Amino acid sequence: MTAYLLDTNIISALLKKQDAAESRLRETVATKELVFLSAVVHYEAKRGLLKRDAKNQMQALERLVARFEWCDVVQADWELAARLWVERAKIGRPIEDADLLIAAQARRLGATLVTDNTDDFDDLGVTVENWRKQ
Repeated sequence: MTAYLLDTNIISALLKKQDAAESRLRETVATKELVFLSAVVHYEAKRGLLKRDAKNQMQALERLVARFEWCDVVQADWELAARLWVERAKIGRPIEDADLLIAAQARRLGATLVTDNTDDFDDLGVTVENWRKQ
């Protein structure tokens, strides 16, 4: 069984009912695959909706959250994210802290990271898929 961890841009696409992401999620849920929602992703999505006072999308986010397995950030994720940050800094490819934490969670869970920014996660030891593209 494959497990998936969704990035913020995929949550945004799902909330907007855009493109192939919604179809791919339906397929994944129908086959009883595990789909995780990172606490980091929830935070990023929620703060954006709160800033825009997007009440309808906020309700849609809460419905989505209920469908996924919740994934908190644990100490091991922070430790791995710090090491990954150093590795990326050494090669001149900085990356956002949130993305590092999400990558660390995906590695811990053995999950495929679903993102529209696949290049951001190169060399981080995670398998990535883009559900926004067929």
